[in-house]
Amino acid sequence: MGTWFRRAGTGTLHDGRVVTWSVAEGGRGRRWRWTLATGEGTLLRAVLLELDGDGRFARLEYETSDGMLTLHPEEGGQAAHGNVIGRRGVQPIAIAWWPDATIGLADDPFGLVAASWTGEGWIIHPDLTLRRAADGSRDDGPGLLARDERGVPVLKNAREWPLEV
Repeated sequence: MGTWFRRAGTGTLHDGRVVTWSVAEGGRGRRWRWTLATGEGTLLRAVLLELDGDGRFARLEYETSDGMLTLHPEEGGQAAHGNVIGRRGVQPIAIAWWPDATIGLADDPFGLVAASWTGEGWIIHPDLTLRRAADGSRDDGPGLLARDERGVPVLKNAREWPLEV
């Protein structure tokens, strides 16, 4: 067994928004955590994303000022379930799922790369709605980030540290 990849970092997107992130590998896959904030420090969202050992979507916790969204594929991979908790209460989520489905995060270039977005699956929007990707085309918008050899999205002004010190 090799050494698990465990790092933390920060950097900016093309539009000046700041991403602060951590990634930790383990026996069940890779867990990403990140926040997205304005350049002035206003928190826009906080995300926890888990990928299984094969790099497939396993779990999402997505939080904005509108509320919280959770989502995970069910055993067998035919559907995904979760909920949205907001000012109007709890709204259950039940969507179709398939083996090659991925999760896209609208207006979040870091999240698209971390989630290994392929254009196949569902897109989470900042207003906590889900929309099915229309045709499998990659609608990444401006500022698509490169991924380094470790799978980490490449940010401007990046700094990075070991997760454990």
